[in-house]
Amino acid sequence: MARPLKALQMPNLSESIKDFAWRQITESGASSLSLRKIARELGITAPAIYNYFPDRDALVTALIIDAYASFGDCQHEAKASFPEPGQEVERFRATGIAYRRWA
Repeated sequence: MARPLKALQMPNLSESIKDFAWRQITESGASSLSLRKIARELGITAPAIYNYFPDRDALVTALIIDAYASFGDCQHEAKASFPEPGQEVERFRATGIAYRRWA
């Protein structure tokens, strides 16, 4: 019997892995991040995670990249909310407020 395709098994598994990783980090701190625990929570085998992230460090790197992208998007949206010339003070204030909300 052929093995089912990954897409049919669980769509967006890499995003689900990252979501559970963020939950672990939020609850217990980054040092307690466990690929086995993530796999258990998702109902998959631990080696299945390695199809998406070669090791724990690769998962952490993906989380860092996502965080930087989220932060950049937040700052860009705040800056874009005051596009007119002469609104530099408002733009600066908006990016500061957005920074604080994001954090």
